[in-house]
Amino acid sequence: MKITSQEEYGLRCLLQLAQAGADQGMTVKEIAVQEGLSPAYVEKLLRLLAKAGIIHSVRGIHGGYLLSREPKAISLGDVVRAFGSLPSTEEICERHPGNRKNCVHLSDCCIRSAWSTLTDAISGFMEKVHISDLVGPEKQVRQSLQQRITTSFSV
Repeated sequence: MKITSQEEYGLRCLLQLAQAGADQGMTVKEIAVQEGLSPAYVEKLLRLLAKAGIIHSVRGIHGGYLLSREPKAISLGDVVRAFGSLPSTEEICERHPGNRKNCVHLSDCCIRSAWSTLTDAISGFMEKVHISDLVGPEKQVRQSLQQRITTSFSV
């Protein structure tokens, strides 16, 4: 799976809003300074997040951007979809047809089973991890996520 710069920086901007609190908006400039990004780029990212219904803007002297839902109701999957989509098995397979228009293994492919299992696991993980799970010190977040992965993949 490839994480785009929009997904990475968009998530970072969203986490700034989550850490600010439910009633404490942040301006584009404030987020840009905190994340070391240009205000124009932050505005673009926030526009995509707003279009997806994840955040909204408030006008006025105390205006800025706020989360549209509680952090526990916004999944990583929601964020990734705001900037594109999670990769599907079909997209992976279509990228590698060799020297032909279609892959020679189109009708029977054992590798497709691996990609399908992987994309299902990634999608499942992305839906189970919420913005609220990512707020906190790195060590705490890492332990929580690792525990979640261990629980999900234990036999």
